[in-house]
Amino acid sequence: MVPFVWFLSKSGKNAARNTLLQPLTHLDFQAEYIPTDNLHHLKETKNALPYRDIPFNPRKSAIALFLSEFLTHALIDEQNNPGLYRFLSESLQWFDSAKEGTYANYHMAFMIGTARHIGICPNVDEYTPGCVLDMRDGCFSPLLPKHPEFIPAELSYKLYMIMCKSYDQMNDAPLTGQERVMMLNALNNYFRLHIPMFPVLKSIEILETVFS
Repeated sequence: MVPFVWFLSKSGKNAARNTLLQPLTHLDFQAEYIPTDNLHHLKETKNALPYRDIPFNPRKSAIALFLSEFLTHALIDEQNNPGLYRFLSESLQWFDSAKEGTYANYHMAFMIGTARHIGICPNVDEYTPGCVLDMRDGCFSPLLPKHPEFIPAELSYKLYMIMCKSYDQMNDAPLTGQERVMMLNALNNYFRLHIPMFPVLKSIEILETVFS
């Protein structure tokens, strides 16, 4: 999967099309393919699955912006992957319909689900109470590693809970606002360890401001 950058004018047909190119919109489009061009021209575009809440809910819009930045870097080398696409589509539809108070841990569960579909998800098989997540090796360990890239035991337990729950159950892992920021930064570091050139995500600071 390759991220596209669109430069659209604010007049005429392009202005209407611009409303479709919001973060994580499901698009149904036809493109004029020219092998020598890196940027292809859209011929017909429509919103395949219009959102009912995400564009109008400031909290959900902030999370969508974060996930858009995350996916731009997490999927930069991905090719055709129908299972991943289904996961993304179904996850975003769940998020759009989620009631207030039920999606506080959603963006972390989404990151973990994405990691699972691209083959870098931590192994939960060896988890026992008191383990820490060794982010280099991608596994839970009862012993502290000899490097600083690990998640402390209490936060590792809550991450483990999120990993083992569906979206409808993920709030069973009670996290404070500070713990969510810590976990987001830890997951950011995890992806930086496992995907070359993965950056520090700037929108984490936006989420911290919106949810503080």
